[in-house]
Amino acid sequence: MGADTEPPGAGAGRRGELDVLRALVVVGLVFFHSALVFSPDDDFYVKNTTTTGAVTVLAGFGVVWAMPMLFLVAGLGARHSLRRRGPARFARERLLRLGVPLVFGTVVLCPLPQWLRLRAADPAYDEPYLTFWGRFLSVRPDPADFPFVLEGEHFETRPGTCGSSCCCSPSACCSRRSPRS
Repeated sequence: MGADTEPPGAGAGRRGELDVLRALVVVGLVFFHSALVFSPDDDFYVKNTTTTGAVTVLAGFGVVWAMPMLFLVAGLGARHSLRRRGPARFARERLLRLGVPLVFGTVVLCPLPQWLRLRAADPAYDEPYLTFWGRFLSVRPDPADFPFVLEGEHFETRPGTCGSSCCCSPSACCSRRSPRS
C-alpha cells in the first residue's frame, strides 16, 4: 500500500523520535544534577571544594531548554494517550503513574536527605527527625510566589505535572471533535 492509501489510524503507534528526545533529555538531567556539585551559585546537597562559573552557564542551558523540552514531549505523549484511552482512564493512569510515586517520594524518600543536609550545613542544628518530618510535610499556600503557590521544602515539578495532567483531562472531553458524516 502506498503512503497516501493507508487506512485511517495506521502509523498512530509510538513516535520513535519522541522517545529518543525524551531519553536524551533524561540522560542530560543526570549530567545536569551531577554538574551542580561544581556550581558556585547553587545550594545543592553536595559541593566540591573547587567550583566554576562555567557550570552555571551550562546549567542555565539545561533549565532554559531541557525542562521545557521534556514537558513538550510529555504533552505530546499525553495528547496521544488521551485519544487512545479517553479522559477518565487517562486521569486514572496518571494518578497511578505520577500520583503514587509523588506521595511515596514526598513522604518517604525526600525528607531524610533534606534533614541530613540541614545537619551537615549547621553543626548546631539539632532538630529531631520526626519534628523535621512533620514540618517538611506541612504545605503553605503563598499567592505572592506565583506560579509556585504551594510552598514547602520539597515542591518542584512533580505536583504540577500530576495535577495539571489530571485537571486538564476533562477538558479533552469537551474539545473532542464529533466524527464527520
